[in-house]
Amino acid sequence: MTLSIFDAAREAPHRVALVAGDVRLSYAELGARVERRVAELRERGLLDPQGERPVAVVARPTVAVVETLLALAAAGTPALLLHARLSEPERDALCRNAGAVVDAPDGAGSTRRTPPSAAPTSFDAERIAALVPTSGSSGTPRLVRSSHRAFLAAGRLTAESFGLESEDRWLLALPLAHIGGLGMLLRCVLHRSALVLFEPRRSVLAELDRLVQAVEEHAVTLVSLVPTLLARLLEPPLAWRPPPSLRMVLLGGAPIPRELVARARGAGIPVVPTYGMTETCASAVLGRYVERLAPPPPGGELLASGTAGLGVELRLVEGLVELRSDTLFSGYLGEPASDPRGGWFRTLDRGVLDARGELTVTGRATDVIITGAENVDPAEVEAALLALPGVRLACVIGVPDATFGELVTALIVASPGAPLSTSDVAAKLAGRLAPHKRPRRIELVSELPLTAAGKLDRPAARSSYLSKQ
Repeated sequence: MTLSIFDAAREAPHRVALVAGDVRLSYAELGARVERRVAELRERGLLDPQGERPVAVVARPTVAVVETLLALAAAGTPALLLHARLSEPERDALCRNAGAVVDAPDGAGSTRRTPPSAAPTSFDAERIAALVPTSGSSGTPRLVRSSHRAFLAAGRLTAESFGLESEDRWLLALPLAHIGGLGMLLRCVLHRSALVLFEPRRSVLAELDRLVQAVEEHAVTLVSLVPTLLARLLEPPLAWRPPPSLRMVLLGGAPIPRELVARARGAGIPVVPTYGMTETCASAVLGRYVERLAPPPPGGELLASGTAGLGVELRLVEGLVELRSDTLFSGYLGEPASDPRGGWFRTLDRGVLDARGELTVTGRATDVIITGAENVDPAEVEAALLALPGVRLACVIGVPDATFGELVTALIVASPGAPLSTSDVAAKLAGRLAPHKRPRRIELVSELPLTAAGKLDRPAARSSYLSKQ
């Protein structure tokens, strides 16, 4: 099994590979396009036979970009994924850091010509397939080195857990510039299934009606969402009820509120919780497929993400999640000591393991609020807030305080037309949370910052709040 589109084109030439609006390409047709793209990249001297110099790609969800990413994977040249929303200085900084040349398949960006070189006919699975930017603790992006081996292992893990089928159609609702989006593309190639491209004109949150339409129009069977997007899909006026074709919604990217999954499954949405990150090729812990429509079992505010997937070892050390797996990355670029291969990778995620080996992710260690010598995971408090009627979005932050060290502070966006008061919120939380976890400050705000993937941007929310104090 390889990431080569050419293997898929030989084995399943007539199967649908890519859907983009009115465009439908079979694996044979997509393979022919990628073959031409490889020739173009080789002629322009962008392919590196050693597999070390990356090609930077502005990863918009277009046919041209998919062709380029598959061409690079087949040729053994790493792709540096650049988000379409990055500014030019941000893109330039990442390219300089990676030593990348820049490709522009659809006219965006520029190309630095280099001497032509031949593409390798075969290469080791440890060759790097992608460099994926991820935020470091200092806020400076680090480049995660993800190998062909990691993507192959992630594909096997997903197939083993969910029985991926050639007839499946995955809707690409996650940014292609993130590990989840690229991983979805490569999983489809590995399993000869179809990828349905979805490109929002603004943001996914602003165009959920188009997302729902795409699921129905293209008979989508699989889609990956983050909790914020799923919560918004359940709200009026959409109040989404999925079509019969949809067999699974993979939910991850943030701690998962139990009440959200209960509402979604009650609406007939087949939700399977997951846990992963850029460093694990988006795959590590997976929920049970057979329980995708079952009411969640009783428990706390947060739902377990599942158990360790095929070939994944999981443990907690000092409350932090540690993982060992073939899906692990090959270290951060320029940081040789960060390579976890053969050992354990310590995440910054706090978690709890139950008797069944199920992991509940309670939040990031860097987000923990220390108030009056007590530790508070903001994700747990947010889940309790989101379970209250009239709360559309919630962000919990720690605000510096001379007496308690930090005050638990809740910023809340009310649902449209919902009568909501801070006193009512405080009263309803009294029966759900221990006293030290309850927000001492509650403020209603008109909006909260979100990332391009629809996740809550807690650092931005905290910074904005403190700047106004």
